[in-house]
Amino acid sequence: MKNHDKKDLILDSIIETYLLDNAPIGSSELNLNLCIPASTIRVYLKRLSDEGLITQLHISSGRIPTVLTMQNYWQNYWKEKQNENLIKITNEVFLKELSKEFEIYCLVYGGRNLILKEIFNLNAKFIILDFEDEELVLKYTKEAWEFLKTLIGFDLFSIENIALRVSFMELVDKITCLRQNLIYYRSNEERAYQIYQNDEFVKLLDCGVHHYFKDSLEFEPLFKEGFMGLKVDGQFLGEDVNIILAGSVYTDYKKILKQIKEAA
Repeated sequence: MKNHDKKDLILDSIIETYLLDNAPIGSSELNLNLCIPASTIRVYLKRLSDEGLITQLHISSGRIPTVLTMQNYWQNYWKEKQNENLIKITNEVFLKELSKEFEIYCLVYGGRNLILKEIFNLNAKFIILDFEDEELVLKYTKEAWEFLKTLIGFDLFSIENIALRVSFMELVDKITCLRQNLIYYRSNEERAYQIYQNDEFVKLLDCGVHHYFKDSLEFEPLFKEGFMGLKVDGQFLGEDVNIILAGSVYTDYKKILKQIKEAA
């Protein structure tokens, strides 16, 4: 076995074992798991430590992966699996139990399929934005009318982003009110607070969090060091939704997603 392969194998074993047990792993346990001589394992443990990939909580304890290692681990996993992770939730109680068991914050909200189909001029007094399943009503101005015509075909969250950039605050406020009706489920708000330990946690409490996710997997600066969030497309009780899961980088999200799929 090549040295590079041994090093990766040892690191992967430390990660997988820590996700499973949340306990440091030593050279003896790695020796049993991998059938690599303990003396060889100790050499690679030192290399991994020197490279900042693993660390020891105490001098006498085994090793655990560093936050950076876990970030890289989840990035690689998500790069391969995110297109397979459309999930269906058919039981609200199950989702609540899962949030508690894995100490994650969970938010489920709709709106990702709300597309601006058409706009209507109502007697030069109001502009009606038709999202098919939802409507917004704004005061009519010629400038607003011309601007909104350019947004036909855009989804709700993209329109909100654009409105924020151009400071179209009436539209922003209307969408903010609509967003409150799009929340289907939320659990473990205490965990959201623990992630930030200050008032920043409120950004996770409604579907405005959509703006903070540049990708479907986020670490810092959106989350404090050691935490992460996933934004997953899914279905909740038959409705198309986005699902936000947030918690520690040491949480086993693979197991969470697997249990959700199995329950469905």
